[in-house]
Amino acid sequence: MEHYIDIHSHILPGVDDGAKDMEMTMAMIDLAYSQGVRVMIATPHYYPGHVRHPKEYMDSVFQETVSAVKEKYGDFTILPGNEIYFREGALEKLQSKRLHSMADTPYVLLEFSPGAQYKHLCGAVRKCVECGFYPILAHIERYQCLWKNEKCIGELVRMGAYMQVNAENFTGGFFSAQRRWCLRLAREGLMHFIGSDAHNTQERRPNLNQAADYLKEKLDEAAFRRIMFDNPAKLLRGEYLK
Repeated sequence: MEHYIDIHSHILPGVDDGAKDMEMTMAMIDLAYSQGVRVMIATPHYYPGHVRHPKEYMDSVFQETVSAVKEKYGDFTILPGNEIYFREGALEKLQSKRLHSMADTPYVLLEFSPGAQYKHLCGAVRKCVECGFYPILAHIERYQCLWKNEKCIGELVRMGAYMQVNAENFTGGFFSAQRRWCLRLAREGLMHFIGSDAHNTQERRPNLNQAADYLKEKLDEAAFRRIMFDNPAKLLRGEYLK
């Protein structure tokens, strides 16, 4: 049985608006494990100018979480990362190792405000690529400039960006416009990753399996494998996606 890799999660206890304590962290891990996830990248929020905890503290919480998970699940891996709200100075912190790339690879997970202008996204992607990073745009369904705009998404992809959508988009009702649009992106090769973006055990719980079940029915085998298995595995190895 192949297992899932969740590249976007807020499972570290007490460091952002995700898991509030280790008890919740472990409950989230239990849910993810039961759904077939065996690797999660912890991506706590980073907002330039609004640092809640120093990196040393964040790293100590990460190591504590790794130890707790390994004690319960020997075959479950937690890897470091950050969800970085892109502003001036973010790339310098990445280059100086004050922020985490995705699993210590060239991939970086970038977040923007819902109303961010398209030119701001283009500038961020261009700067990341120039610095040798592979930018992943987090939950692109939230950005007004990209909503139902495959042309702009395609341009960003050609610039070197990768697109991530949240699994919750595939759990909506039959008439969900968001689900239909995200499915179209998957079919057109404009969606590279799915992440749970899990924050807790209630309304934002781990749910990668639900998206996988839906996509397995709707996509051809090659497209399904590419999104759910091949791309995440290449990310962990730091390999460039063609």
